[in-house]
Amino acid sequence: MLESLWEHNPDADMHVYLIYDNVESHKLSLAAGYLHSFLPGLSLMQATAKPLTGFPVSGHGSVAAYFRLLLPAMLPASVERFIFIDADTIVVDTISPLWELSLEGRALAAVGEHRLSCQDHGYEFGGYFNSGIMVVDLNKWRQSDLLERGRRFATENPDRLRHWDQDVLNHVFEADWLPLPDRWNACPHLFGLCRDYDEIGYEFNAAEKEAFSNPAIIHFAGPGPIKPWNAQCQHPLKVKYLEAKAKTPWAETPLDDMPPPPWRRAMSKLVFQAKCFVRRSFNADRP
Repeated sequence: MLESLWEHNPDADMHVYLIYDNVESHKLSLAAGYLHSFLPGLSLMQATAKPLTGFPVSGHGSVAAYFRLLLPAMLPASVERFIFIDADTIVVDTISPLWELSLEGRALAAVGEHRLSCQDHGYEFGGYFNSGIMVVDLNKWRQSDLLERGRRFATENPDRLRHWDQDVLNHVFEADWLPLPDRWNACPHLFGLCRDYDEIGYEFNAAEKEAFSNPAIIHFAGPGPIKPWNAQCQHPLKVKYLEAKAKTPWAETPLDDMPPPPWRRAMSKLVFQAKCFVRRSFNADRP
């Protein structure tokens, strides 16, 4: 994501705050050296789960899902505004329009969650945002008592937390956010990766059509096979991720769930056949 961000914003005077938790030291050192080589400003900030005691998690989630709630306290007091971008994204355009955007007094700007996701999770379409990409007024966040209000909501409503911190943020900042055009958070449903849309014959609106044809930030939101680092990913813009990956120190890192090479499949087949032969021979020799 950061490689693609800089490629499309090479003249931006940006400072990146990279939030992490448990990363092996040699991987962190490799990342730091690589990022410092081209980013004009970089701060690596380790988050701790201690302030998040009591926040419920389930399924594949972990308490790290709530780290966004720590940003008012973690980021320097001099930071009054920031753009949050999830790691499972690729930037394909300049983000200067986001930085220059007037929030009109709101706490944040974000793209509204897509229709079927809202219906599936019991939210009103157009009244619930995806927190993967946000333009944030950090002063308003600091004044909101975000962490404690979020803790109360999460502990009192664990059954409503389908998206953990995203649900918390939507509760705290309900009606205090500015909608962004879909192209700033182009999610997989726009690219034919949500069969429910085909089944109901859904017609995309103008903003969704623009996001499909001219995305600014591609968000690979979803389970394993949706992620572009998974060999089974069918996303038509997966190539954007692969192009950015090829320019990083992890260019040769294999994709997840790669099928075994032909020689290994052939060897496994031979081993299986040999075991079957030995088993048949042993049974034939028995009285």
